[in-house]
Amino acid sequence: MSYKIGIIGCGNVGMSYAYSLVNQVIDVNEIVLIDINKEKTVGKALDLSHSLAFSRSYINNISYGDYESISDADILCITAGMPQGTKKVSRMEDIEGCNKIIEEIMENVNKANFRGIILVASNPLDIMTLKIAKMYNNNFSLVIGTGTLLDTSRLRYEIANKLGFPLKSISGYIFGEHGDSQFVAWSSVKVNKTYDIKDYLTEKEMLDIEENVKKDGFEVAKLQGYTCYGVATALSKITRCIINNELEEIPVSTYDPEKDVYISSLSVIGNTGVIKNKLYNLDSKEQELYDISAKIIKDGADSIKI
Repeated sequence: MSYKIGIIGCGNVGMSYAYSLVNQVIDVNEIVLIDINKEKTVGKALDLSHSLAFSRSYINNISYGDYESISDADILCITAGMPQGTKKVSRMEDIEGCNKIIEEIMENVNKANFRGIILVASNPLDIMTLKIAKMYNNNFSLVIGTGTLLDTSRLRYEIANKLGFPLKSISGYIFGEHGDSQFVAWSSVKVNKTYDIKDYLTEKEMLDIEENVKKDGFEVAKLQGYTCYGVATALSKITRCIINNELEEIPVSTYDPEKDVYISSLSVIGNTGVIKNKLYNLDSKEQELYDISAKIIKDGADSIKI
């Protein structure tokens, strides 16, 4: 099977994701770009198309399209939302504006009779992913948010940088909201998958690292005006899990029916979407943090009547 991918929202994140697909050996044949700025997006499609002859991908066609052109797409990635900017201190700041944008997008997606898997990178991430899933006829297994996958990557970077260890030697996860209430599942953090991180870091160092991770995205946005490469790489990893049916356990935002929210735990992702979730056994303290995070997400969702 050769995949067709649609991308709605062709700003920094959407185009970084598209560029990452061009540079991977995965079974994608076509990319369709959708954005309100048609002229600029046509230019972006042409620019990317001119790279295909020397890329490692199997992509033959990159084009600007309308919603009808993604009716037969296999994966739809939604990155559209409010501009990130340099002064925001919480992803919740955009909730009202992004809610209106997502509502309009999903009305058009449903009119186009799209039936594939939807990936979400719009903030506030967990709330917008829930909104999309509810508007997508409650097809929860077909809607996946990037969640704390990027935050987990930032965590491993911060730890490796602190200890001077190879990045790939660090494992462990962040769960909960892609936002202020996210938490490190320190029970999962290991060196070389064997050694407890508490043998290397003090409690204060762990708390400092956790706070740094929460601020990393805002620091990047402050310095360059936006973030893009990290979340695009997270989207690419989820895409590989789908296309290659990798069945890898990754921390992404999926539906928790007990809490009626989208929230990050360990989930298995394959070619039919979410296969399993809530796979990591949290300790009692981590479970309490998960419950707090879920309530914050739920309160946010209720505030815009999802």
